Amino acid sequence: MGQQLLRHAAANRFGDGAWRVDSAGTNIPGPWPLHEHAATVLAARLPRVDEHTSRPLSSPVIGRADLVLTASRRQRSIVVKAVPAAIGKTFTLRQFARLCDAVAPLQGTDGDARETGLRLVAEAKLARSGLQPVTGEQDDLPDPMGGSLADFQECADRLQDAIDRILRPVPRSAG
Repeated sequence: MGQQLLRHAAANRFGDGAWRVDSAGTNIPGPWPLHEHAATVLAARLPRVDEHTSRPLSSPVIGRADLVLTASRRQRSIVVKAVPAAIGKTFTLRQFARLCDAVAPLQGTDGDARETGLRLVAEAKLARSGLQPVTGEQDDLPDPMGGSLADFQECADRLQDAIDRILRPVPRSAG
């Protein structure tokens, strides 16, 4: 859900495909289709739900990414353990949203989506030193797997809140 919600929000800022937003799982048994409840929740929120098959997380995927967002601290740990050099670009989604809350509106990127994204990551990392720590649970996104449709809706609400906060510093005129 996070991939599709973030991809849609980024496309609204920059146009389709301006930011590459991919998804990979840390604990999946192999290719896995979008959960029925996730598809239902996304269909109510997006103009189109993309086909989705999960894929396992790999070191090359981590290495190519400019930013890695995870649902939980446990997943963040798995990413950093796989590729220690990724520590500076790996955050939980809610942690990154908290950091972006402290980022001033970005200026001077001239609508370049990649430059804007890189600046956002750099500014968020700088904001880290000025924030008070929170309990770890505040950075984790509850996993709705095995839960009800309402659990998936609540998860999507939290995802959307975090995405809105992440994109808040990004100029609306970008792209």
